[in-house]
Amino acid sequence: MKELKDTENTGKKIEAVDFSKPRSMVDQIYRDLGHAIAKGELLPGTPLKETELQEWFGVSRAPIREAIRLLEADGVVIVDAYKKKHVRHITRTYIEEVIPVVALLEGYGAGLAAKQLSDQEIGELKKINKAMKKAYDQKRHNLCGELNFDFHRLYMKSAGNKTLNNAIRSINKKVMWFFLANFVFKNHEAILLTIKEHEIVIREFVNRDRKRSEEVVRSHITNSLERTLKNISFDAKGHPILPENAGDK
Repeated sequence: MKELKDTENTGKKIEAVDFSKPRSMVDQIYRDLGHAIAKGELLPGTPLKETELQEWFGVSRAPIREAIRLLEADGVVIVDAYKKKHVRHITRTYIEEVIPVVALLEGYGAGLAAKQLSDQEIGELKKINKAMKKAYDQKRHNLCGELNFDFHRLYMKSAGNKTLNNAIRSINKKVMWFFLANFVFKNHEAILLTIKEHEIVIREFVNRDRKRSEEVVRSHITNSLERTLKNISFDAKGHPILPENAGDK
């Protein structure tokens, strides 16, 4: 630990602050595991064994433990009564409860963003939506999913409400990444509907109409998720049955 310099020459000894180094390895493992879960490469119920993950990433146990701890904090990973860690199961009931909450929060965020978005940011939303259409035409459906998240993240960030964004991110990490990656965007027709609905959202942003922006975003999220929910099969415990091509590139 190094002592900080007294830049103002006050004659006082300044205590050093023990800042931790950036945990790039932890962050990388955290992101990689999160994406694997979202894409269905690590299915709900999959045990996360530290020894196996060590071999997978080629690192020591410490960053593995920390990355899993972060995923546990997100609600993506849970610990059972025997202290074994596994990927969270998602039930129909939980999805049905989440849909109106996400729609309400994002709708409110869109209303705030309607007055805050710059012309440049609105232009960026248009570019993202055009990129989604191009990716769809190229049959790059997973890319469509990633661009969809970029679209929503952009206007939610412009809403300027950190508490709101934290709430949205928490829910998205727990459910929506997995749900969208494995169901919404496996139904390719849903992508075209999403692109068309994004165009409506952009139009209301251009008009700076706070009320309509909130309404169309709430409707967009509710409709897209409920449409998909109707086409999902569930097992006896209420867990969604993944399509055969879950996790495909």
